[in-house]
Amino acid sequence: MLRVGRDGRSRGAAVPALGPVASGPVMAAQKTRATAASGGRLAEVLSVFRLLRRNAGLRRLVVSVLLMEVGQWATWVAIPLFVIERHGLGLGVGLTTGLMAVPNILLGVAAGNVVDRNNPRNVLVASAVFSGLVVALFPLTTELWQVQVLAVLVGIGYMFVVPAALALRPQVMDAGSEMSGNGLVVTAQRLARFLGPAVAGPGIALAGLSWIFVLEAAMALTATVFFVRIDSHVPVERAPGERAPGIMAALRPGAWAAELIGGIRGVAGFLRGSPRLAALTVTVLTYYLAFGAGTVLLAAYSLGRFHAVPGMLGYLFGALGLGGIAGAMLAPLLGRYRSGVVYVLASVLEGVAWLVLPWTGSAVGAVLLMFVAGALESSATVLYFTEVQHLLPAEYTGRYYATVLSVGDACQLFGRSLGGFLTPAIGTTWAVVSVGAAFALPVLLLAAPLVRDAPSPRLTTGRPREKPSHP
Repeated sequence: MLRVGRDGRSRGAAVPALGPVASGPVMAAQKTRATAASGGRLAEVLSVFRLLRRNAGLRRLVVSVLLMEVGQWATWVAIPLFVIERHGLGLGVGLTTGLMAVPNILLGVAAGNVVDRNNPRNVLVASAVFSGLVVALFPLTTELWQVQVLAVLVGIGYMFVVPAALALRPQVMDAGSEMSGNGLVVTAQRLARFLGPAVAGPGIALAGLSWIFVLEAAMALTATVFFVRIDSHVPVERAPGERAPGIMAALRPGAWAAELIGGIRGVAGFLRGSPRLAALTVTVLTYYLAFGAGTVLLAAYSLGRFHAVPGMLGYLFGALGLGGIAGAMLAPLLGRYRSGVVYVLASVLEGVAWLVLPWTGSAVGAVLLMFVAGALESSATVLYFTEVQHLLPAEYTGRYYATVLSVGDACQLFGRSLGGFLTPAIGTTWAVVSVGAAFALPVLLLAAPLVRDAPSPRLTTGRPREKPSHP
């Protein structure tokens, strides 16, 4: 595409010397090339959806992830409302919601070990059924402590889902289609973030609050049907003495402590030997921190700057969600460029969008900025998943993502607390500027290993090669 554009400009410069007779064919040729280029871009976008039709395993994974996460996001909306309706507004509302994240923060690495040492499809099936059945029990509770116990149990089920789904990706993606495949997975995740709350609102109004929990249970069990049909195997065959004794045994305090220390030591040792993966990991964790602070600051910003616009915070979050969907769908088009350079640019430009936000006096402009920020974030996420898939050995997949997710949840909680502290201390405007800097600066500081040519094959959205053999 870039080469065609340069040729077009050089020939266009010679038109005056050729005269009006020759200018017509030259302009027609330029128009033909531009049409072909736009047709090529459209073909690349359509090829992503053809990949879904051709690859049954990837299609089932994408559909099941979409179903699971739509139900989960609907439940995140329903639980605080459920606690307020049954038990009143108070400390219990925030505590109950926070309890869902506690298991992943404390036990996430143990979950990653379970994923690595077992068939990830079977772990997905078990966790989907478990979380779906537990969620269905919420309407039957009569005391707040019962709701909180169920929240912890649901958090335990959730903490297995994402590492297991990510560990399944290399088994369902053909070599050469990683960029498109990860784009589809991230699209499903971002679409779920948008659809979950969108389904929860009308569902609560029309059917009542209790039915939202039934909805997630039904979606989790439906997703299980797709999970079961994914052709999967244990990615790394270990010696019998090294295999995990089972989920419950891995979560025993003594076993968990050993798994936690061993898992973190193993992942940290691998990161020390891979500067590129270490840089990707650090920038993802700082993103969690910045986004956690940003969610609080957006609320303060919308109420302070646009208090006359009812529901402005909802519009801003909706724009982030829609931008995330668009960015994930279009990210495979970036596969022709150097992935590290694009990752750095997308992350820095996302930070710039947040930096500009406080000086945006228009509600429409603020919504558009958040749309752009969402699109850049999801594009960078697709590149991150694709890069990690190339760089990470199969035997570390579960532990790596479980560690990143658990530490990331802790960073996000800390970011929210930090956002609440910064806003009254330095004002909303400078707090938002600080968040923009937190998005952009870590990526700039770690740009050297990120932009360096990766040792893995160049990412492409072209025709997939033969599926690789798995150990």
